[in-house]
Amino acid sequence: MKEFLLYVRFAIDYALNNKTLSHIKQFSRWYKDKKSGDTTLNRRSPWMTYDAVDFLSATCRPGMSVFEWGSGGSTLFFASRCKQVHTVEHDPDWKGFLNKKIEELDLKNVSIQEIAGKPIADFNERDYRNPDDFVSKDKKSAGLSFEDYVKAIDTFPEEYFDLVVVDGRVRNCCVKRAIPHVKKGGYLIVDNTDRSYYLAPFPELQDPSKWKKTEFQGPVFFQHAFSKTSFFKKA
Repeated sequence: MKEFLLYVRFAIDYALNNKTLSHIKQFSRWYKDKKSGDTTLNRRSPWMTYDAVDFLSATCRPGMSVFEWGSGGSTLFFASRCKQVHTVEHDPDWKGFLNKKIEELDLKNVSIQEIAGKPIADFNERDYRNPDDFVSKDKKSAGLSFEDYVKAIDTFPEEYFDLVVVDGRVRNCCVKRAIPHVKKGGYLIVDNTDRSYYLAPFPELQDPSKWKKTEFQGPVFFQHAFSKTSFFKKA
């Protein structure tokens, strides 16, 4: 009953704030997953809204190249469906744990790069909403710059990737760097875009002549809070 009441609470809040009831249909799926005690890593699934995961399942193709900021179940998901996966991770412990999983599964098409934040003296003068400042509002990342982390994608040519996934640190900064690296016909995918500052600096993503936008709102695997995942297909 507690799980049901929590779901209802978040469902109502989300319906009022986002003027949608599309998430109601996912209650049964979410409830079973919440009770299972499983993890997205064991499921080899992205930690996104359910409809977003279903959309990715239908979109991925064996010849695709993927770049992602933020590794985990999504890394394993893409590795089993796409040609190559390049992932950047800021947490050394999580990267080590994921590497073991990759070795256990004998995945040969994954490149995982560890790039932690670096201490900076002018952190308090920077603004997490500015995509050129490379700082996070997360307290655990206080005092750190993620400039090297964000710029990891610059080692690849422009319009190289079929899918670029932004689901890690300083996401607005990653979005700015990702845009030129998405192929025509490819997708930029940004998770948790109910946090408006992720996309606010990029009005071009709202231009239908340049990008086709598809968004999925609702419950997320194993948690009570609801969220939004945005897909932008490059014209």
